[in-house]
Amino acid sequence: MKPSLLSIVATALLSGMAVAQNDPGLPRLPSPVIVAKSLAEKLVKLKEGKLIPHVLNPEKAIDHFLLYFSAGWSPNCKKFTPALVKFYHDAKAAGANFEIVFVSLDDTEQEMQQYMADHKMPWPALRFEALDELDFVQQAAGQGVPCLAALDARGLILAHSYRQRKKYIGVEGPLGEFAKLIGTPKLMTSGPAEAKSSDKEVEPQ
Repeated sequence: MKPSLLSIVATALLSGMAVAQNDPGLPRLPSPVIVAKSLAEKLVKLKEGKLIPHVLNPEKAIDHFLLYFSAGWSPNCKKFTPALVKFYHDAKAAGANFEIVFVSLDDTEQEMQQYMADHKMPWPALRFEALDELDFVQQAAGQGVPCLAALDARGLILAHSYRQRKKYIGVEGPLGEFAKLIGTPKLMTSGPAEAKSSDKEVEPQ
């Protein structure tokens, strides 16, 4: 009997998760975390120029999350964000089950809000003051920006912009892995604008 398409896809996803679990280069959280529950009441979204509370849809479990560590002072972030916005719209239009969460490394909430408005970010963001409240988000961060961390619903990091937490590999590779995880690898055929280096959080440009 030939395996069904669904079983093939499921096997591929499970294999990818197993590889990620055994990949010493990826960061690891010290313990599992239910990402959606941990983010509850800690998200905001830009609407009509204002940040308002955002609630994840309780009727639909989200399979994968992409944490986007970024800042408006970073030239590399401002170069990459438009490509990520396009990816988000295209992947949502394709029916992919995921969410991107912006984690701001801006200096103030006002700068965070302006950055979101300038680039018309369609995804929710972690409340500016909430970063200190979520250990798992801090542990998933890299040393600089832009940085992507792809997580499953229980906090397993499946792709990341840093290897061994020190070597920066950029954003295109992790985004490509994320596209595969959510079933939209064809969106990466043209490739987004790549950030060749990171801007250190402590050295705004």
